[in-house]
Amino acid sequence: MTNPAGDDRAGAGSKAGYKLADKPWFAPAAPFIRSPRHTNDVAVIGGGIAGASCCHALNKLGIGTTLFERHARLATEASGNPIGMLEPYITADNSLAGRYYEAGFRHSSALVRQKLNEGAAIEAAFCGVLSLPATPRDETRQRAILEKQATTTSNDNALSVNYFSAVDASKVLGMPVPGGGLFYRDAGWVNPPSVCNVLAEKSVRHTGQKVTQITSHSTGGVQLHGEDGAILGDFAAVIIAGAMETSAFAQTTWMQDYLIALRGQISCFSKAILGDLKVNCVLSHKGYLTPERNGQHVFGATFDRHANHTDMFDSDHDANIAQLALALPDLAKRLSPAKLTGRAGLRTTTPDHLPLIGPAPDYRAYLEAYPDLDKGRHYARYCRAPYHKDVYVCTGFGARGMIGAPLAAELIASHITGQRAPLADPVREAVHPARYIVRAIKRGLIAPREIAPREITP
Repeated sequence: MTNPAGDDRAGAGSKAGYKLADKPWFAPAAPFIRSPRHTNDVAVIGGGIAGASCCHALNKLGIGTTLFERHARLATEASGNPIGMLEPYITADNSLAGRYYEAGFRHSSALVRQKLNEGAAIEAAFCGVLSLPATPRDETRQRAILEKQATTTSNDNALSVNYFSAVDASKVLGMPVPGGGLFYRDAGWVNPPSVCNVLAEKSVRHTGQKVTQITSHSTGGVQLHGEDGAILGDFAAVIIAGAMETSAFAQTTWMQDYLIALRGQISCFSKAILGDLKVNCVLSHKGYLTPERNGQHVFGATFDRHANHTDMFDSDHDANIAQLALALPDLAKRLSPAKLTGRAGLRTTTPDHLPLIGPAPDYRAYLEAYPDLDKGRHYARYCRAPYHKDVYVCTGFGARGMIGAPLAAELIASHITGQRAPLADPVREAVHPARYIVRAIKRGLIAPREIAPREITP
C-alpha cells in the first residue's frame, strides 16, 4: 500500500489522525521535490488543452515540463476543433459546477487576453456570445441568472451580461432570431490548437510518443516507459491529462468506471452560403454557431455517449441542421450535408459533469484507510489521504475544456508546489478525484477490502 502523502505518515490502522469532519481523504499531497536525477521537473501526458494548460501553469512558476503526446502534433483529438467557445457557464443557484466553471471562464478569458496582448499567436475574438433559451426551463434559468448578477455587489465578480429583446438580439447577431436572450459582451471564441501550442511553447515536447507505464522511485519521483519498454525519462512528478486514456495506467485504472466518452460531430459551411445574412457573434442555443474563421462557420454539435469512434456521418450533419433550425430557420434552409464539412471527436466527461483534478488516489489504500465511512463514526480517527506519490490527473471537462482546463492547471500546480489552492475548499473537493471512492464507500457500494476493478501490474 502506498504511504499516505503529506506530513502525516500514520498507517491506515492508526488510531491517531484526523476526525471525520476534517475530510482527510481530500488533504493535499506532499509537494514535489526537485532532484538532479530527474530529466526534467514534471512530465505531462497529453497534448490537448488540459496538458498544455498544465505545462503553462508550471512553466510560469519556473518549473520545467516535458510534454508527451501520442499523436504527431498537439491538439489532435477533442481539442482539435477549429473553434471553441469562450462562453460563461453560470447556474442560477450557487452549485459547485457553476462556481467552478464561472471561475474557469474568468481565468481562461483573462489568460487569452493576456496572451493576445503579449503578441502570442492565438486566434481568438471577443465578439460576444448571444445565448438564446431553447426551453421554458432555459428561460427560467436566464431570468435567475440576471437576478443573480443584479445582486452581485462587487464589480470584480459581476459578469457583463444583458437581456436583449428579439429585435436587439437579431441586430447583434446579424440575422433574425425567434426571441430574446442573454448577451455576454466579454465572451467569444478561440482556436483551441493555437491556444495549446502557445501554452506549451516553453515545454520540451515529444510528439508521436505514447507513454504506457509509470513507475515510482522509492526515494520519490517517477519513471516513464514507452511502448517498446524504453525508459522515457525520470521526473519529479507526472500529470496524466490524456482524456479517456487517463485510466490506462496502473495508478488510475479504477477511473475507467468514471470516465465517459461523448462523441461529438461539428459541421462547417462556407461563408458564401450566408448571402445577405451575417454572424457577428457566437450564437449559443441548444447548439451553437460561430462567426467566420478562415472562410468557414462552425455549428453543432452532436452528443453520443454510445460511440467510441470519430467517423463522420451525414446523419449527424442532418441532426446539426435540425438543431440549428430551431433558432435560425432561414439559415438552416440553405444547408444540406452535401454542402458541409466537419469533424468528430470524443469528449471525456464524468457522471457528475465535473472534472477530475488533483493527486491520483491509491484505490486499495483508500479502501483500507477509510473502511467505515458508511457508519458515520465521528469519533473515529483516520490517516491523511493515501495517494500514488508524485502522480496527478487532470481530465473530464466534457465540452467545457476551454473554460475548465486552464483553471484546473492552476489547481494542479498548487497541489504540486504546496501553494495555496486557487479555489475554495468545497469547490476543490468537488473536483477531487477521490470523491468517487469516498462516495462509494459511504453508500456501501465498495467492500472495505475490495481490490481495484481491473488489475494492471506495473
